[in-house]
This record gives sequence, C-alpha cells and structure tokens, in this order.
Amino acid sequence: MTSLPKKFLPFSPKRFRALSLNVLFMSLLVNAAHADGLPNIVGRDLSGKITSLHRTFDYKPMVVNFWWVKCSPCKQELPDLIAKERDYPNVDFVYVHAETNAKTKAPYAIDEVTGFLESQSLQLYRVIIGNTKARQSANIDALPTTLLLDNTGRIEQKLVGFTLENTAKISEWLAKQ
Repeated sequence: MTSLPKKFLPFSPKRFRALSLNVLFMSLLVNAAHADGLPNIVGRDLSGKITSLHRTFDYKPMVVNFWWVKCSPCKQELPDLIAKERDYPNVDFVYVHAETNAKTKAPYAIDEVTGFLESQSLQLYRVIIGNTKARQSANIDALPTTLLLDNTGRIEQKLVGFTLENTAKISEWLAKQ
C-alpha cells in the first residue's frame, strides 16, 4: 500500500486516527441505543413506500403503538392516541399494523388498512404496515401494545392492552416530555 504525500492529507495521521475513533465511538453509541430499545420494524407506509421504525426515528421521544384492524381494544385505543398526538407535537407517534393476513399469509394490503381507518374515521400520519413476524421480533405478544421511547430510542415503558391504567401512564409520560 502506498501512502499519499502529507500535502494531500487534510489531517495529520494522528488527527485522522482520533477522528476515526470518534466516528466509531458515536456509531457504537447510536447502535447500542437501538439495540437496547428501538425495535427494527420494516414495512410499508400508507403510500406504499418501504419504511422502518429506525428511519422514522428523529431523536425525539416516541410513542409506538402496535395494533391490528381486527383488534377491538385497538379500535378503542386509536382515537385516544390520536388526540394525544395532537396535544403533544414534540413527541413522534408511530402506528405499527402488526399482524399477518390469515387468508393471504402476507402483511395486510394498504387498501385494507386505509379502508379500516376510513371506516373508523381515523387519520394516522405515521403508519408502518408490518406483519406478525415483525411484531414478534419486537417481543410484542399481544395487541394493542404501546412502547414509550426516550429521545435516544431506549424503551422506557411497555404497556400491554388498552386499559384506564395504561391510558393514565401514557398521559403521565407525555406530560414529562
């Protein structure tokens, strides 16, 4: 391997090593935050584009709700979360449709999800249409489940089910953000 003359190097070799170590360290910090919290959920948004939870993460507190069109408690919880989303614009809300269509053995079609939302008069802005495997990879065993994440992607609370207690916990958490 040949080395470039010093006049072509923007940094001294010592400075270059220090910068490289800093970049590596920051990369490890970001990956560690995601490994301990933010699940790696990939799916389609309502326009059909591939998206992921990591891609939507903007280093802001985040509410991630896992739901399904045929889940009765989910139907009850979604309007409450939508109201909270309007009241807390400094927090990102992401809704993960997390069930596989039993007939097709594939994620639900976009028109099935949008048809459900329209029939319930619901408008969700950040939706990821995933499947059962995505839900299971995030260790979500029941629907609805809501994850409350801090601005580093670390899960602070995991709330299973739509209950008055969980609704109060979400409100308390949001008030602290």
